Amino acid sequence: MKAITFTTILAILVSLSGCISSAVRVDQTPTSAVQMATEQGSSALKQMRTASSKTMLVAAHRGGYESDKVDQAPENSLANIQNSQSKGIDLYETDIQRTKDGHFVMIHDPTIDRETTGTGQASNMTLEELQQLHKRYRDGSVSNERVATLAQFLQQGKGKTVFKADLKPGVSKHFTAIMGLVTQHDALEGIIFRVPYQQSDLFAQYKADGVPYARSLLMFKVSSKQQINDIKARFDPLTIQINIKKSDPAHHKTLELIQYATSQGLLVETHADGKAEDWDKLIEAGVRMFHTKRASKMKDFLHQYQETIY
Repeated sequence: MKAITFTTILAILVSLSGCISSAVRVDQTPTSAVQMATEQGSSALKQMRTASSKTMLVAAHRGGYESDKVDQAPENSLANIQNSQSKGIDLYETDIQRTKDGHFVMIHDPTIDRETTGTGQASNMTLEELQQLHKRYRDGSVSNERVATLAQFLQQGKGKTVFKADLKPGVSKHFTAIMGLVTQHDALEGIIFRVPYQQSDLFAQYKADGVPYARSLLMFKVSSKQQINDIKARFDPLTIQINIKKSDPAHHKTLELIQYATSQGLLVETHADGKAEDWDKLIEAGVRMFHTKRASKMKDFLHQYQETIY
């Protein structure tokens, strides 16, 4: 790790900035929509930093894809960033993989077969090969969208969208290079990396080596008080994800763990598994962020919930 420092990576990226920026697509958006999206992104971060806030946040799985074809915005695409902004989504969950030639692209599955017009693994293809392909909608039909890069996502969402990114297998070891891109695009407060507790030592080493860090940067997935205490002591993060059981999301031990995490000043996220009665219990225990595949349904539920309690 120390053979190639963060400073070296950043210097290389800056020298290539002309090439990178020329590849970035920036859609033209009406001024009012840009203002709304900017306020939305700022609001999400403000709410995350305010421990006393009762505002609930929604993180849309792969940006949300409930009506992807109607919206002309397939999952993990540039079009879907603007689409999520227009729908008032608080955080855009996404996925990062690495190409054969060292670029970072936004693809969820182990292969590209379902998501694109191609086949195989992103790690076995170059960026040029991937960007010849089109993204598919959930029903398998072909869209006009291409495979997006992390650089394009950061540019498209800058100041307007907070991303919550999963690093797919093997990508965590390239975190220094990823943070070089984040720094180059001045996006340190525009992205959260959701990582497993089992990789905490790796990320502690990155932090010790001088890779830029903010309290909002890492969201660890944890399952015990011991893990919460360890993460709190070493990273002092804003957020944490409590892992829950799909078969029993509001189990009493889960609720106790959520209560403990909130008592430590952490904003707690969980998956929105189960039904409305489970969500009620999770919220009452202290959950303030739901990760969901059904963003619109969750937003409707939260709107009704807040009307009921207020």
